[in-house]
Amino acid sequence: MVILSACSSISQSTNLEKSYIGKLNLSQNNLVSNFIIRINIFSEDTIIQVSKPILGNLIKIKFNQNDGITINQALNESSLALLNNFNKKEYSNFFNSCFNYLNTNKNEFKINKNKIELKCEYKGLDTFSVFFVNSDVFLVNGILKRE
Repeated sequence: MVILSACSSISQSTNLEKSYIGKLNLSQNNLVSNFIIRINIFSEDTIIQVSKPILGNLIKIKFNQNDGITINQALNESSLALLNNFNKKEYSNFFNSCFNYLNTNKNEFKINKNKIELKCEYKGLDTFSVFFVNSDVFLVNGILKRE
């Protein structure tokens, strides 16, 4: 089970290179939850902030090519294991491919490991769909648009 809670905000001292906003759907155990996602890409870091209308900010995940993933709160073991399924190099390749190299000619990038798939698809100028799937356990999918 993936559980999201807490408060966070984005503050970064370096210059923002790209910013995306979108909506995510989490399907798990025949239940669907909707979230708002904001991804800010800096020269050294990628920050993913997930929130829910009315509840506000739920979780902030920071990815750094050298340090890997840091999260602003404690997660349960199963959620942490999902995030740790991919290593720093795999996440770095995913973010770099998704936000810098996908276009009409190369319109999909995905990585699969231990029955978990992380995928990004180019849908048009500055628009992407994202998927995070663990076979029959859960599905996270959504659309991101550059701000």
